[in-house]
Amino acid sequence: MASLSSSTYPFPSGLNRRPTAVLSAQFRESTPGSGSGPGPGPGPEPNSLPSSSSSSSSSLIIAQPSRGRILDIEKLKEKEAKERKEEVNRKIASRKAISVILRREATKAVIEKKGGPKQSKKLLPRTVLESLHERISALRWESALKVFDLLREQMWYKPNSGVYIKLIVMLGKCKQPEKAHELFQAMIDEGCPVNRESYTALLSAYSRSGLFDQAFSLLDQMKNTREFQPDVHTYTVLIKSCLHVFAFDKVEALLSDMAAQGIKPSIVTYNTLIDAYGKARKYFANLSFPFKNYNAPSDCCK
Repeated sequence: MASLSSSTYPFPSGLNRRPTAVLSAQFRESTPGSGSGPGPGPGPEPNSLPSSSSSSSSSLIIAQPSRGRILDIEKLKEKEAKERKEEVNRKIASRKAISVILRREATKAVIEKKGGPKQSKKLLPRTVLESLHERISALRWESALKVFDLLREQMWYKPNSGVYIKLIVMLGKCKQPEKAHELFQAMIDEGCPVNRESYTALLSAYSRSGLFDQAFSLLDQMKNTREFQPDVHTYTVLIKSCLHVFAFDKVEALLSDMAAQGIKPSIVTYNTLIDAYGKARKYFANLSFPFKNYNAPSDCCK
């Protein structure tokens, strides 16, 4: 009974707790897989790493990439190869562009200096034609004819009626009918096909300079040739030139000739007549419009 009242063990001996070390030892002995007693063997501890066999199998799974990843890698390689190729092409194009620019500048320098006897025959076609076009557009007829002479000296030159026609029209605007006639004859001599457009260009050059005798003579020549029959454009060009000098009698004769040839005026023809007659009424009080009785304006669109 003294043990019950003992200060060290206030409870009976059966109820007293064992020391912590003894409890821990017994717990290890009774726990399966503790390694100190019989049991099924060591088991996986909580939060322990996987075994070597499981880690090797998982590493094999990771080492084998999916088909989608392989395709992504192949696309990336193709993209890189394409970018490298484009970069190489850009460098090549840049070098070529610089070379072309230098050659064009050299050609332009030769054109401006009228060239030498050897170098002037090996110029770039595009540069020469561009220089000629610039001068034609600016109505610089003297410079244009010099460039055209240089063009005809080139080894690659072939006669072209279109170039001749542009030059003849330019000369007509610059009031150079004699030069226009010379080019027209040179076009024939070089074997270029002569057509209605080339005749109309020469007729325009004559009429713009007030050489109506030559212009009407050329018109008669066209009417007597089956291949070069004048059209509404030919008549309109001549009518416009006549209106500029107030030659209204010639205009009426041309309109009558158009009717006899079965050629109907176009919108351009009527606009030219309306504009000219409207301005001329300030100076000619008794002037009457030649189509005052015309009641079918839709026909002029043909």
